Amino acid sequence: MEPFSLPSECTAKLQSCTSLPSPPQVALQIIQLVKNPEIDIDDVVRILALDPALSVKILRLANSPLYSIEKKVATLQKAIMLIGLNGILSLALSFSLVSSLRRKQDVGLDHTKFWRRALIAGSAGLALGQACGRSDQEELFMASFIQDIGMLVLDQVDPALYAHPDFDQSAHSKVIAHERERFGADHAAVGSWLLEKWNLPESLLMAIRYSDDPDQIPPETSDRQFLQCVRFSGTFADLSVTQVDDDALFEVSETIETTLNLPSLAFVEVFKKVKQLVQESAPLFEIDCEEGFDPDTTMERARQLLTLRTVMLDQKINTLAAQI
Repeated sequence: MEPFSLPSECTAKLQSCTSLPSPPQVALQIIQLVKNPEIDIDDVVRILALDPALSVKILRLANSPLYSIEKKVATLQKAIMLIGLNGILSLALSFSLVSSLRRKQDVGLDHTKFWRRALIAGSAGLALGQACGRSDQEELFMASFIQDIGMLVLDQVDPALYAHPDFDQSAHSKVIAHERERFGADHAAVGSWLLEKWNLPESLLMAIRYSDDPDQIPPETSDRQFLQCVRFSGTFADLSVTQVDDDALFEVSETIETTLNLPSLAFVEVFKKVKQLVQESAPLFEIDCEEGFDPDTTMERARQLLTLRTVMLDQKINTLAAQI
């Protein structure tokens, strides 16, 4: 894959900024473990034990209803065996980055909206991975969760970028257009540039790079489904906090089910899972999702629309069969 490139003026601004986000020490060690093909459980436990708060969050998550277990998980070793090495590392990196990046009191960026969208998108990525029968659901959570990290970068480089009082940060498409007009690049491109500097895996960089522009995914990409799940995770996040008309909602559900080869009404089931995941994980990430998070209304509308579609399709099939 070609190196991630940005307009030269954009790159110059990024490189001259002295306050770009940086991963904490534990996160850096986790990144090294992710890239190590000979990783073992003892290495992971040793790194996680450096951050007791992180270890506690991992154990709380392992004992949550998200993982249906009969016996309580009391050690990191058992949590790793339950969730898997890559899954644990992805979740640990998510927790670690949030605890570090949330300390930065950015000027124009609405942190409540930013972290709320991040958690909803991460939950949607995991839920979509589950619906697709993938084994890398926690990695999908990670990629979906940090897909907008470039916004934190841009806010540091240009504090006035998101500061206008009339600028609605909930309208993601408008955010992207505003970034491109003012900065010459959007937060997905900037985010992938940053994570490349952090030496994160290529799959994660690609997922973020194409999260808002899936049409540019290279045709030779081996795992397009992973990238599409991340892309649609943002769609679920947007639908959870904003209202669209029935035609648009129906079109979105059709696109997701067709692209990911999911059965009818899978769209609604993913919404149900997203709601559960957000409720379970919001306290662990210390993210407030109470205000503005309303998946029920959209979920019920989608269920009615998709049920109607199924009925109409059955009627059409019956009519055609009667004519034969």
